[in-house]
Amino acid sequence: MKTGIDRINEYEVNRLFENRRIALISAASGVSSLYRYTVDIFNEKYKVVSVLSPEHGPRGVLGPGEKVHNGTDKFTKLKTYSLFEDFYASDDEKEKDGAYMPSSSALADVDVVVFDMQDVGSRYFTYASTLFYAMKACGRRGLPLILLDRPNPIGGKVEGCCSEPDCLSFIGLTPVPIRHGMTLGELARYYNGVFSLGCDLTVVGLTGWKRDTYFDETGLPFVRPSPNLPTFESVCFYNGTCMLAGTNVTEGRGTTQPFSLIGAPYIDPIKLADKLNSERSLYGVKFSPAFFIPHFSKYKEETCYGVRLHLTDKRSLEPVYLGIKLIYTIREMYPDDFEFLKPSAGRYHIDLSCGNSDLRTSMQDADALYEKWNAQAERFRAENEKYYLYD
Repeated sequence: MKTGIDRINEYEVNRLFENRRIALISAASGVSSLYRYTVDIFNEKYKVVSVLSPEHGPRGVLGPGEKVHNGTDKFTKLKTYSLFEDFYASDDEKEKDGAYMPSSSALADVDVVVFDMQDVGSRYFTYASTLFYAMKACGRRGLPLILLDRPNPIGGKVEGCCSEPDCLSFIGLTPVPIRHGMTLGELARYYNGVFSLGCDLTVVGLTGWKRDTYFDETGLPFVRPSPNLPTFESVCFYNGTCMLAGTNVTEGRGTTQPFSLIGAPYIDPIKLADKLNSERSLYGVKFSPAFFIPHFSKYKEETCYGVRLHLTDKRSLEPVYLGIKLIYTIREMYPDDFEFLKPSAGRYHIDLSCGNSDLRTSMQDADALYEKWNAQAERFRAENEKYYLYD
């Protein structure tokens, strides 16, 4: 299997970049099969003018939601420009354009924008939103954008609801399912087709990837796509356990096992593990009691009790259903303690991540809600599979 960056020595691919001034959008997850960063490869081989930095910064060291500043990369000496400020809850288009679109100075003296980052197959994950705004800027300025495609690490399955218009944000910018089942190259084609961005888009596609392929089957090096997704297992759970970010249950940030470890000071870990393990509808995952102290984020330096998630079958795992069941179960077991976080900028985080208020307000049981959400996912797939590049 080859990713886009692994194909740049092919004649037709190489000539896309030769003798052109390049603005490169990449980060720590942009790594070749030979374990080299895309930014370093391009800086040696082509004329890179600037590096545009998504959430977590150009080398992937910043925390979630942390503002990215303009600067200079220590090792390449290239100028770096921010594509991320912490306005994720904003619904003001001008504010979002100013925070997330490449600036005029970032695109000055540029002939082409090149995009190479590893997505995680989740609507919450902000690299897809960064891609949208980069395409929007390129469309406005008449600049071509070349995307070096990478696998969707959890395959091509779709799962979960599509965002409603009043719940769109940087952590859910377009009405795709929570688990969207597309590569970034396919999402880029969808963005151009549905939102009329007018971007002159070229996708350097993958070779050897199928929609039923998971990342651990590709032979490619796994590099954490963000500081809080350190393992393939955490990526598999992310679409589910990230829902807890909108609650007073920690999703494991501040520990060595984020998104594979969840809990709160008020939970009995043995009872919760027993309850979840007794749920016959939770496929592909088992739970053990967990005791831990987060060193940042929720419950910093407080002892928490919860469960450690263990992946037993990645293909049968339904991460969105997992997230629904975790919230329903903890809310049922601890009705006086469990809470959704208070609104930011007038909107609930849980609504923004899920794309609607169902988890917070619906009277449906977990199975009925999941069935409703998945009906939306299937409609989306049927309507938009024309943008697929892979079987």
